[in-house]
Amino acid sequence: MIRLLSPLNLALVAATVLAAIAGFVLVPAGVELPVHWNVHGEADWFLPRELALILPLGLQLATVVLFALALRFAPSAKSGSAIVGAAITTLLLIGLVVEAVTVLIGTGVPVSMVQAIVGVLAVMLLVVGNALPKSQPNSVAGVRIPSTLADAGNWQATHRLTGALAMISGLALLIAALLLPPGATLFASAIAAVLLPVIVGAVYSLSRARRAKRS
Repeated sequence: MIRLLSPLNLALVAATVLAAIAGFVLVPAGVELPVHWNVHGEADWFLPRELALILPLGLQLATVVLFALALRFAPSAKSGSAIVGAAITTLLLIGLVVEAVTVLIGTGVPVSMVQAIVGVLAVMLLVVGNALPKSQPNSVAGVRIPSTLADAGNWQATHRLTGALAMISGLALLIAALLLPPGATLFASAIAAVLLPVIVGAVYSLSRARRAKRS
């Protein structure tokens, strides 16, 4: 059973609201805050304080609404509940981190939004990687290609491998977020950490399906 508004998810949203309130108190009116950074870690888009502080809450709301709609019209949603639940929680966590770091930047604290986001992305890989082996074939989440959807055994084997690779990637990316400065290398590391487990998992699934047809 997928609970969009679980106690943990509600706590994340509540913490984001409190961080936004703190921002309105601590960040002077009229200040423009960064809301976008390029691959070099440089802020290249700014919004007035009010919009910048509300934006993360809007992203959290959009996350809940989009997942609610997807689950409403996806008959096999329960089979992917572990993955979907992990994804919802980590996306809400990203909203909280963005809000908190935005407030810190607005108060003059030297903190890197890029490193913070990459760090949360690493956590997401760890959480989702742990959830992948617990899923069953579904139309919502996972490595959803013909070879996995057609064979429950293929799905399970593929998601065990992909989950393990995602957790390894998440750990490596977390170390990279702590050690590497914002820049193209950190950006490329984040892209690779997300894509490689999925690509390797898909190739493994197709290879397994071909071997099954030959036998």
